Formats: sequence, C-alpha cells, structure tokens
Amino acid sequence: MKPDASPAPAGAIVTAAIGCLQPGIDPVFLTLLSDATGLDPHAHGWIVGATQGGMAAGALLVWRCRAFLPARASQWAALAAVAFGLATAVIDHDPLSLLLVRCLYGGAMGVIYTEAMSTAALHRPTGSYAAVFLTQLLLSSIVAALLPLVAHAAGPRIALSLLALAPAIAAVLATHARPAPRPDGTAASAEDADDAIAPAAWALAFATFAFIAATMMVWSSTGALAMDSGIDRNTLGVAVSAGSVIGAGTALAVLRERRLLPLPLTGVAAGIGLLAPLALTPSGDAALFVVAILLLNIASTAIIVRCSGAATAAARGALFRRFVACTHPLGMITGPVLGAVLSASAGLVALEAGAFAVVTAGCTALIVATSAARHRGISADDGAVA
Repeated sequence: MKPDASPAPAGAIVTAAIGCLQPGIDPVFLTLLSDATGLDPHAHGWIVGATQGGMAAGALLVWRCRAFLPARASQWAALAAVAFGLATAVIDHDPLSLLLVRCLYGGAMGVIYTEAMSTAALHRPTGSYAAVFLTQLLLSSIVAALLPLVAHAAGPRIALSLLALAPAIAAVLATHARPAPRPDGTAASAEDADDAIAPAAWALAFATFAFIAATMMVWSSTGALAMDSGIDRNTLGVAVSAGSVIGAGTALAVLRERRLLPLPLTGVAAGIGLLAPLALTPSGDAALFVVAILLLNIASTAIIVRCSGAATAAARGALFRRFVACTHPLGMITGPVLGAVLSASAGLVALEAGAFAVVTAGCTALIVATSAARHRGISADDGAVA
C-alpha cells in the first residue's frame, strides 16, 4: 500500500510526540531526579537505558503482536504510564526500584508511540515524521524551560510529578481516537508481507537506528559531562530549551520536503553535528556548550526525519511501517547503554570513539541504500522513480 498523500491526523501526531517526549527533556529530568532521589549522576545512562529499554519492548510488542492486543491498547498504556510517572517522584534512594519503574514507564510509552507513529506514517511519511518531531521539540522546549522553575518554587519531586500530565493527555486523545485496526492474527495480510521489502528499505531502517543510537549516546551523557565540566544547571536548561527550539525549526524545514543534499552527504554533515557536544563540552565554556547542543539538535532532527520517512516510503506494508517506528526506541536503548558502558570502561575517549563508529555505520548504510536504490532506478529519499 502506497503512502497516503493527505495530512496525518492531528491526534496521532500529538500522541506520537508525547510518546517520544522523554528523550527531549532527559538532561533536565535526570538532573532533577538526582536532586530528588540522590541518584549518582554517573548512573544517568542506566536510567535512560531502563526507560528506553522498556520503550523498545513496548514497540516490539506492537510490531509483532498487534493482532493480539486490545483495540484500545494505547489508552490503557497511557493510564499505566501516568501511574509509573507518579511513582518515579516518590521513590527515594532505591536505584533498583527506580530502574524498574522507569522500565515499566518506558514500556507503556513504547506502545503509545509505535501505535500512533505507524498510524501517522500512513500519510506522507517524511512529512509525518517531521510533524511529530516538530511537535515533540516544541513540547520539549516548554517542559525543559518550566521544570527548573517549578523545581525552584516547589521542589524537584513536584516538578517530576507534573510530568505525569503528558501520558494523561495521551490517554484523553486515545479515548477520542478511532480504535486501531487489528490485523488477522492467524495469517499475515498482503499489506504486512515482508518478503518484497527492498534492500534499500532495510539499509535505510538500519541508518535510522544507527543515527538515533549515536544521538542518544551523546544526549544521555550531556548532563554528566556538563556537571563534570562545571557548567551550571541554568545553562543546561537554557541549552536544552534552545536546542529544542532550533530543532523544531529544523523539523519545520524538513516538513517542506525540499531536499538540499543527497542522503549520504546529509549523513556526514549530521554526524559532525552529533559529535559536537563530546568535543566542545569538556572545555567548560558555557557558550560552546550551548552551541554544541544546538548543533546536536539540528543534526539529529534532520537525519532521523529523512531516514525514517525514506525507509517507510521504500517499502509498503503496516508491518514494516511499525518496524521503522520500532527503530526509534531500539536506537534509544542501544545508545545510552553503549555510552554508559564505554564511559565506565575508559571515560570520554571511549565514548567519543564509540559514537564516531556508530555514526560511521549510519553513513555507510546510507551509501548502501543509495546504491541499491539507484540499481533499481528509484530514489533512496522517497522511493520514487528516479
């Protein structure tokens, strides 16, 4: 089934944006979590990994087992996420319980995101992913700016509790949305068949995964890097908020679907931006830190939206569409865990080397996708005949 050229439903766009809101506010969220619970800042990667691991599990559940889930699975998942979000704010000096709660929270959000994103991607895939990222980044900028103010006025636990409003809104939207169609659980439909998926589609999906993993390796480390480099919390909040705004501008530009560079060149340029915080933050210069976060947001938004849209358009079928949505949480879990392991083993040097290697893998996948698409006489960007 070819993508619908009509705009995606606004409810699906907003719900998907809420489903992936957490990574956009992680640096501020994790700082407040340490203030509220006494969590070691160097354990931030594990908290992010637990959350995104749960999200990956929820996404995989929707991908492979949608036929066996309730029609209102997103609504139930959203209500569960509200409970787990509130539980996060009351846990005190218990890292294992915190990891479990964040994993369960991530699982619920994974169901919400994959369900909503696969619905939105039926309509102009690149534009739909750009719209979701634009909405997510706008929400992130607002939340990242408000959380430190709420924490200063009422304490970090109150600020953390208010984050449960996000899944509560998703629950309301799910209540008013049409129930998702449930495919036949005994036999895959022609739309869900995987046997005709082009190599370019798989390569583009892998590139999406790689660039998300690289983004999260760097993003999940920015809070600890900033604290170790003497950068204060207010600067961190300003950088995250400004990064979200400029990322939103990037998503708006990509939403117009006017491509300035081929995907492989976009990948190289994006890779440089993704690695900027690792190179500039250790100097301790607040201005350079803000610049690095801006570059990270521009680069990650542009390359992830383009790769996601291109992968979705390169193959038909709801099953592969859900798989492309799954690459997002899968990259989000791989990145933080790999970054935490590398940082713990050999510090910043290992983290830099690992991030560079993952970016290189993503760029290589884009070259493979472009070559495979050219061989078939199509464009790797959108699946159109060249």
